[in-house]
Amino acid sequence: MAQWEIERQQVQLKFAKNQRLPQLDLVGEYGNEGLSGSENPNLDCRFGATRPTCPPTVPPATGISVGNDYKDSYDNFFTQGAADRIVGGAIFSIPIPNTAGRHGVSKSELELRRALVQKRRVEQGIVLEVRLAARQLTAAQEGIEASRRRVDAATEQLRAEKIRLEYGESTPFDVLLRERDLVAAETEKIFAFRVYRTSVTDLDRGQGTILQSRNIAIDQVGRLR
Repeated sequence: MAQWEIERQQVQLKFAKNQRLPQLDLVGEYGNEGLSGSENPNLDCRFGATRPTCPPTVPPATGISVGNDYKDSYDNFFTQGAADRIVGGAIFSIPIPNTAGRHGVSKSELELRRALVQKRRVEQGIVLEVRLAARQLTAAQEGIEASRRRVDAATEQLRAEKIRLEYGESTPFDVLLRERDLVAAETEKIFAFRVYRTSVTDLDRGQGTILQSRNIAIDQVGRLR
């Protein structure tokens, strides 16, 4: 996840830097204009034309005189008789001073640094977890060996105590005490093995090899019902 966040921030930084560059946009438009009625003959005279047909005093022109029926202009769209209108052009813009673009780049750089620091923090956490699990595993192995020695010692003491009881040099109570010591040693041995298995699991989880150590393949896992 940390690596994915870095890649995402790198893409975001490239986009932010691109926003500081000049921009060229191509603009195109196509449409129809529906017109109706006859053209006003005095239209050119309105704009100061000097045609011979212009009267000395030109009344206010109304542009295009519209017929009595307004829907004639809309009917042209359905009969393909409307006038085509095609517009094309380009817009070139240079961001000056483009404060928003510079701030966007600075923000993206900070976010990328934060993602890199987070990745290093995760890596350091993994290293620390693996080292701690390895130390716990070593301690668990030493605990197993110590518990085995205690079991052997308790077993030998119980055997000797039974021999002493046969020769009248001990009592049944002393034998029971030795048996209790042996049971306690066996219990510590079981606990040591449990700690060892837990340490092995912690080490596999820290190294990311828990599935491999258990011979588990993801493609073999059935879908949950």
